[in-house]
Amino acid sequence: MPLPRATRKLLVEQLWNGPVDEIESILNDKRNEHCLVRPYLGRRRTRTSTRRLNFIKLRNYLLHIDQIEELGLPAHEYASAMADALAFLLWVAEIDACDVEFVLARPRSGTTEGSGNHFTTGPLGSCSLWVLDFDCCKPLPMTTKGVQQAVEKFWRNDPYYPNPDTKCEEDASLWNTFKTRFLDTSAEIMASKPEGIRHLPEEFINRIVDSIGVYSKGVPTATPL
Repeated sequence: MPLPRATRKLLVEQLWNGPVDEIESILNDKRNEHCLVRPYLGRRRTRTSTRRLNFIKLRNYLLHIDQIEELGLPAHEYASAMADALAFLLWVAEIDACDVEFVLARPRSGTTEGSGNHFTTGPLGSCSLWVLDFDCCKPLPMTTKGVQQAVEKFWRNDPYYPNPDTKCEEDASLWNTFKTRFLDTSAEIMASKPEGIRHLPEEFINRIVDSIGVYSKGVPTATPL
C-alpha cells in the first residue's frame, strides 16, 4: 500500500531544500518507507510555510492544495473521487464519515486504469485514493437531523474536502467539481431509495454552504442557520 521508492524520491526532490547527496539516505530511512500522502484539497499553506523544507518525513505526508498544483497532480480527479466516497458513506453505508482520512497510496492489486479512484496522470504515477479510519463514525439517520449530523462531521474533518469558503478562482472551481460530482453520484444512489429522502444530498450541500464560518473542527462557534 505505501507509495513506491520512485514516488518518494520525487517528493523529496521537489519538496526538500537540503543537500542533494543526502536524498538517498532519506529514502533509505526505514521511517520513510511507509509513505502515504494525505491530500489536503481544502487548505493552502500560509505564506510563511511555503518555503521548501529543511527536514522531511514521508510517513502520512500532508500535501496541501498549492503543493498539489505545483506538482501538476490531478486535483479535480481527487475531488471527484472524494465526492464519490463521501456519497457512498452517507447514503449507502449510512454513516456520518466522522474523522475519516483520505490517503494516496498504491492501488489495490488488479485495479484497472479508468477506475474512479485510480490515477495515472501526474508525477506520482499509478496510485489510488483510499479511505481509512472509521472508528469514530456513527450511524446516520436518513432525516434532516441526520443531514445536520453529517454537516458537522464535514467541518470537523481535516481539510481533505475542497473548501466551499473559497478565497481564489482555483478553489472555487475545485469546490464546484466536488459539489457537482457529489450530487450526481448521490442522485444515482438515491434513485433506488424512498422518494421522501431523495432531497437529502442537496440539503446536505446547501447546509454546508450556509454554515461557512459556523464551525471550528465540527464545534459550533456561532448559531447554525
